[in-house]
Amino acid sequence: MAKKTDNQSNKVSKEVLFQNFFNTAIEVLDKFEFCFEVTGVCDQFFGNTRTGPYGSFESDKHRLLAENKVRASRAWMTLSSLYDYAVDGVAGDADPTDIVIDGAEILSFITTENSHPMAEWEMIVARGDGRYCLDDGQDVYIEKLALLAEVDIRTVRNAISSGELSAEKRISAFPAGIYIDNASAHRWLQSRRGYKPTVFHGEASKNINDVVAPSGFGAFLSARREDLGLNTGDGKLLPLCPGIDAKALAAIESGVFDLPLSAVNPLADFYQVDRKAFLNCVMRVFFSDYLATIRQSLSDE
Repeated sequence: MAKKTDNQSNKVSKEVLFQNFFNTAIEVLDKFEFCFEVTGVCDQFFGNTRTGPYGSFESDKHRLLAENKVRASRAWMTLSSLYDYAVDGVAGDADPTDIVIDGAEILSFITTENSHPMAEWEMIVARGDGRYCLDDGQDVYIEKLALLAEVDIRTVRNAISSGELSAEKRISAFPAGIYIDNASAHRWLQSRRGYKPTVFHGEASKNINDVVAPSGFGAFLSARREDLGLNTGDGKLLPLCPGIDAKALAAIESGVFDLPLSAVNPLADFYQVDRKAFLNCVMRVFFSDYLATIRQSLSDE
């Protein structure tokens, strides 16, 4: 049996995280009512199933009723979405920025000096933030990349030393430390068994002119291929794109574009997208600095 990495062995289920959220919320909201001399907060959130301040549930049945009420609450649904995005890569229709920030805020609401969510919640937030940076085309902080890949940070450092990953140390960044180049991180993650690519279901992926990030680029192409019923054949793309095999196609649809620009027109034809719109998208998402230079030079003429 393969040895588990530190991150894999520390991975907890959503149910364990729910129970921790539930119990912590009880402690914090009870304390809130006592300190601020208000009533009804706990009853509204958990249901009228307990007796007195800091009271316990009258029975297992009453606790189950309270759990069901909390599971349907906006607070838990927000945290559930955070878990789905951070761990399983399911973005749904929500903005990833909102998913991560709103989840972190919910956790901050039930954090006091003596009561706070378990440490794994902090890892979930960090993992979600790392995924957002990856999806948004930003470079990824080394510890967050390790969380996404479900490996020990030493594995990431070794990949940097061997040249598998391109990275740089940034003193002025927050947090300060080592950041992995976005495209490099994308390519490396494709070979990690513990990594799950982000899956989007939003409207933005339906129009190539709306694509602004590598993740959206990959999602658009993947959805486009499925909608058109395109077939790559026996592991090779159509003759329009010689040299691009199924592995390369998977990389492109995961948000990595490290091909020569000569591949743009054949790819546009394969995905049945206007060539000009496809080129504009590639330049906008992956070569924004060059695109800005070209536009500036044209405006100076």
